[in-house]
Amino acid sequence: MVYVNGCKIPSISLKCHRDTAITLQLHNLAAADSRYLGQRSKSTFSTVTAVPPNILNQKPKPNIFQRILFSRTGITIFGIGALVFGYDYMYMESSLYRNLKCIVVLSIVAIDYKLNFTPDHDIEALHSRVADRVFNLISSNGGLYIKIGQAIAMQSAVLPPVIRDKFVSLFDMAPQDNWPAIEAMFINDFGKSPDQIFDYIDHEAIASASIAQVHKAQLKNGEWVAVKIQHPKIKKQVNWDLNAYKLIMYIYDRYIFDMPIYFTAEYICSRLLLETDFHNEAKNAENLREYLSQDSSLNEQVHIPKIYKDLTSTHVLTSEWIDGVSLSQREELRRRGYSSKQIMDTIVNLFAAQIFAWGVVHCDPHPGNIIIRNRNGSDPSTSNGKPQVVLIDHGLYIYERRDFREQYCRFWKSMFLLDNKEIKDLAESWGIGSPELFASSVMLKPYSGAKKGPFRQIGKASLNDSGNEDFEQHEQLRNSFRNFIQDTNKIPLELIFLGRNMRIIQGCNQLMGSPVNRVKILANWASKSLATFPDIGVRQRTRAWTNHLIFRLVMLMFDLGFYISKFRQFLLQNDKEGFEDILERQLRGVARNNFGLDVKPGLTEG
Repeated sequence: MVYVNGCKIPSISLKCHRDTAITLQLHNLAAADSRYLGQRSKSTFSTVTAVPPNILNQKPKPNIFQRILFSRTGITIFGIGALVFGYDYMYMESSLYRNLKCIVVLSIVAIDYKLNFTPDHDIEALHSRVADRVFNLISSNGGLYIKIGQAIAMQSAVLPPVIRDKFVSLFDMAPQDNWPAIEAMFINDFGKSPDQIFDYIDHEAIASASIAQVHKAQLKNGEWVAVKIQHPKIKKQVNWDLNAYKLIMYIYDRYIFDMPIYFTAEYICSRLLLETDFHNEAKNAENLREYLSQDSSLNEQVHIPKIYKDLTSTHVLTSEWIDGVSLSQREELRRRGYSSKQIMDTIVNLFAAQIFAWGVVHCDPHPGNIIIRNRNGSDPSTSNGKPQVVLIDHGLYIYERRDFREQYCRFWKSMFLLDNKEIKDLAESWGIGSPELFASSVMLKPYSGAKKGPFRQIGKASLNDSGNEDFEQHEQLRNSFRNFIQDTNKIPLELIFLGRNMRIIQGCNQLMGSPVNRVKILANWASKSLATFPDIGVRQRTRAWTNHLIFRLVMLMFDLGFYISKFRQFLLQNDKEGFEDILERQLRGVARNNFGLDVKPGLTEG
């Protein structure tokens, strides 16, 4: 029996076909008034009508998903998708899949920030989730994604600490392809295998990076060479990956950090694309060698490895083999008796000449790309007192425009003459606000010409002890950065890679114990170069040389601070904190006070 409002109703048991429900219609049910629960009343029931047998025999209708899946359209879509991803896997090195994964991950990141970046949420936990997601995306995709991740990691000054710390490990990721894949790439460019062309080639790479790996080989005439062969997947993935980088920058610009950074994406991608063309790398090396040959002060102290053009293609570069010690091996350099002062004096002068005098700038001068050897080619296991700097890996270069190079020289000179008007005028012409802050970021030392005003006070006045420091720091950074970058259409894009170059060179000097006054050397080259432009008149050149001699006298005062730090270093017998360490500590204070950035030590190591 079934009870309805306390009334007994005869129950009917029917055998149902599969899951088909039996509908029993009950008509004219006279139920008790619902306002008086518990009271029963007489009820009238209509006859129960049985379901016809033909309905019981009907099969259940499939749901929407099943109809789509088993329809012709669904089968067609599934087939096309399988063909596309099969083709992508077999012939495009999974470029489509990798970038679809990128879109999905970054969409999740954008939504996460949009929903959870508020004072009420744990901002550090949010940054940690994002770091894990993006890092896993980059490391699993590999290829140029590693290079892109390294480029992001280079922005250590503006990244949340948890993201910065996570991405640093990307510099240690060096994928290495097996020999059959590398051999196929070589044959594709030369029509012969490496074993046919070289008298000997090591099938195991001696070094590997995100774009290529290097094998040691010997020519038929007995010369030893380094054969740089591009990872085979790069050729098919490069355009997809660079578009993914643009997408990353766009999402970071518009949705995540809401800061003007996307304007740099096109220029950076064009440089990275050129880096994958080894003909371009060969041309860069030859151009730099030509400038060196015309400079007697650097010609013997610096060496650019010889390029074998007949064994160089878009994906293969063959150059002279170099025996020596990497700049990163400081203790080994010291053991062999090399002078850190001589080494760093050559390195800083070399890059100062590139930036201010030649306009041809090697933009990846990290310690692994600088090798030290004896100048006259004597026994490399010991020093003869004359170290020679060998610069390798010439893929990432910029060529400065003549008008920008002159402006950049003037900017550097003005910073040491404390010419605030000139600094302000140049900064505004480049679309940059906060001229004094920009001066500090260029020199990688606090600008001493800014003694008053908001330059000294912004950060300390902005943060409070509200318990939401992470959120407040990010908001301060965003607002300060918007004021700093005022017109992205005016900013010279050369500044992007010049800033990278300057940071790495400071890091090299810091690594070696700050043996030279880097800032003074750079400033002297800036002043001197204003007098050596080939297209200026005699009167202008004479005035420029006169001003340069006066400038040299002014710079003697700047030496005082450097030698005081060296004397302090000597007294304390502490070679771990030199002049660059002091400047870095001061610069970290500037970053904290003006941008709310808690920058870790080593921000300039690159």
